Amino acid sequence: MAEEEKPVRVSIYVNEDVRARFKSACALHKKSMNEVLVEFIEEYLAQNEQSQPQPKKSKGA
Repeated sequence: MAEEEKPVRVSIYVNEDVRARFKSACALHKKSMNEVLVEFIEEYLAQNEQSQPQPKKSKGA
């Protein structure tokens, strides 16, 4: 049986104005700020994790 993924907290600092604008924009789309940020992070990872260059193996190591 697979274990459930446990949510963890991530904190960021933004200016009060940015937070207020973000909160308003999320409310206009009837989404929570958390929902939008999780979607963004998942999209970012989908686009950027696979394009990471693999570390080169050193010779003779």
